[in-house]
Amino acid sequence: MRYWHGDLDGARTALSRALALSQGSGDTDAAVHAEYILGYVEYAAGNLRAARDWLGRGVQGFQAQASPWGVGQSLTGLAWVALAASDRGEAERLLDEAVPALRNAGPWFLLLVGYLRAIVAVRRGNEDDAIALVRDNLTRMRELKDQSSFVYTMVPLAAAAAIKRDDAWVARIIGARDAVTDRTGTTVVDDSVRDLREYAEQDARARLGAERWDRAYAAGRGSSIEALIQDIDRARR
Repeated sequence: MRYWHGDLDGARTALSRALALSQGSGDTDAAVHAEYILGYVEYAAGNLRAARDWLGRGVQGFQAQASPWGVGQSLTGLAWVALAASDRGEAERLLDEAVPALRNAGPWFLLLVGYLRAIVAVRRGNEDDAIALVRDNLTRMRELKDQSSFVYTMVPLAAAAAIKRDDAWVARIIGARDAVTDRTGTTVVDDSVRDLREYAEQDARARLGAERWDRAYAAGRGSSIEALIQDIDRARR
């Protein structure tokens, strides 16, 4: 929970204590779980080497426990690290390896995969592919009533809308993201996409002007996942 709210120091402290307690008691299940989440925390803090080390330990630990979902989650984290290091080919390879392990774990575990693949698509200028991937994620979120992943998924969607120069749509997407952040406290702890977030918002604001931006942004704050899916379907047509 502290990780999702961007409290990385608090998350690291709690995980370090959990890891020490689990190792002291011989609870290897809890130890491996703490290690892989530490990988995500260190990634969010920008410590890519530490993140890679913790997530690599997570892969090995979950393999020893014959836990496919854990292996898949750790591989997805390693793909995130590779993408932040601009190694898109390695990121895609790791995601391809993670998906079979996650397929039977349930739709929630594929949300981060969809987010990362959408980021790759945007980075390559394939905005239509990114939009399609985001749509798949939104349908899963609608089914799961999951808002914690929503703020992440809006990043590649806003970037894709910006590539299409649909400035009002960018404003609505950012409004929807900010409304969920204000309501839940969930924030994007992924500094590697800061440029995408800033590019989408700054360019759209400049072209729309303050009044039109504020109007579209306010409309987005009152929108729903269903409305976002309808916007995507209109854009794809």
